Amino acid sequence: MKPQILLPTLVLVFAMLACNFPVATPVVTETPTLELLASPTLSLPTFAPTQTSLPTIAPPPPPTSTPTVPSVTPKDVNVNCRLGPGTAWLAISALVVGQSSQITGKSSDGSWWQIVDPLNAGRKCWVAGSVVNAGGNLSGIPVVEIPTAAVTNVTVNVDPKISSVPGCTGPILPLKITGTIETNGPTEVRYRFETQQGGAMPNQTTMFETFGDKEFSVDYTPPVAAGTFSVKLVVLSPNSMQAESSYRIDCP
Repeated sequence: MKPQILLPTLVLVFAMLACNFPVATPVVTETPTLELLASPTLSLPTFAPTQTSLPTIAPPPPPTSTPTVPSVTPKDVNVNCRLGPGTAWLAISALVVGQSSQITGKSSDGSWWQIVDPLNAGRKCWVAGSVVNAGGNLSGIPVVEIPTAAVTNVTVNVDPKISSVPGCTGPILPLKITGTIETNGPTEVRYRFETQQGGAMPNQTTMFETFGDKEFSVDYTPPVAAGTFSVKLVVLSPNSMQAESSYRIDCP
């Protein structure tokens, strides 16, 4: 074949082949459009902090313990504290409202408490159970012995104090000797009068049902003699005590 014919033929063949090749579809890359918000500043929601109140817890009550030391306090008013268990005994102290005192004993019938004297811790006195409130361990309170009452004061006097007997030969009027005895509780008292001229008179006994004083007297006619003479009231029991006075006889 001649070269002049070959060239056009090749061109025709290539053209036909080109028509049969697939055509590539161009890929279009779409640039996304970013929509901007009206405001360039992004506002985040504001949350106000809320404070939750914790529940209030009340403090526990203080532990209550039953006192073990037995003691008494007045119920309504101040209470007499007596030397012995009963109103027949002298009041020697007092337990006032708002005050307490330790119990140290009780009476045989349990109606009176022996306590430490609120005004003198070195001694004991008694209060009635009906006028006080008792607390603490009362099961071991012992029955204590009742004290012995005593004579606390004695006096003696003579009337008349002066007797005048002319010449010491005439009669003399009797003297009246008067004595008082005071006790701090119920007790039996033995006593006697004594005179310097006549000596001791017979012993006497009297019963004190309660504290306080009693008066005793005796008439005495002395022998006529000029001078000053003594008179005594002597307590023999429950304890010893005496008082002394005097009288005078003049012989003008």
